[in-house]
Amino acid sequence: MRKQQIDVLIAEDDELQQELLEGYLASFQHIRIVGKASTGDELISLATLTPNLTAMIVDIHLGEGRGGLESYSILKMRGVNLPTILITGMAPHASVTYDLGIVDIVEKPYTEKRLRLAIEKLQNHIAYQRFMEAGGLFVPIFGEEIHQMTPEEILYIESINRTILVHTPNEVYETKIPIKVYESYLQDCHFYLTHRSFLVNLKKISHIEGSSIFFQKGKEGKQALIAEEKKQDIVSYWNNLKKWL
Repeated sequence: MRKQQIDVLIAEDDELQQELLEGYLASFQHIRIVGKASTGDELISLATLTPNLTAMIVDIHLGEGRGGLESYSILKMRGVNLPTILITGMAPHASVTYDLGIVDIVEKPYTEKRLRLAIEKLQNHIAYQRFMEAGGLFVPIFGEEIHQMTPEEILYIESINRTILVHTPNEVYETKIPIKVYESYLQDCHFYLTHRSFLVNLKKISHIEGSSIFFQKGKEGKQALIAEEKKQDIVSYWNNLKKWL
């Protein structure tokens, strides 16, 4: 399975340790640091306000004030539930972190190999979360490589001259599975055949203009088509769906 991009917030009050962590994370192409905190209050603020944040890597000690574990607990009480790797010079009792839902505990001093193991656990945890949120459903893509992704990752599926293309926000994958098979497989996931050549994830539509469908996330210019005879039904269905999203 391909690796999903992880947008991570790191919290470390020691500059040398922060540089070490950043250096290790630079070797992971699918990891992107989107925020840095050095205190508990900064951690809480950034974790609350940063859009599309995927995970956190938090030192248990963050200078004066709240520590990393306390700040993490406060975030959970506020409904911010982010998979987290805890870094510490002295590991807390396992039952404490288990109850809080910490993915892994990395003790200092640590190596890149040890951090890699923690990142793999984090990646698996996130993949499992996405899988369950998708109702336990993976969408297979059989091309030159075999991929599996959740319905939430797909904007639309397109058929062009017998070539089937799966469009995600940032990539396009060719697959050998017919669009009609995908339509049947995804019928309970709000995918709709808006046109004979387009199977669209209605949950990802941002707006509809004329015969064109535009998407919330994706490279500029990504759009699907809607057949005139289907437009009224699809717009009505989409408007009703938006009320529940």
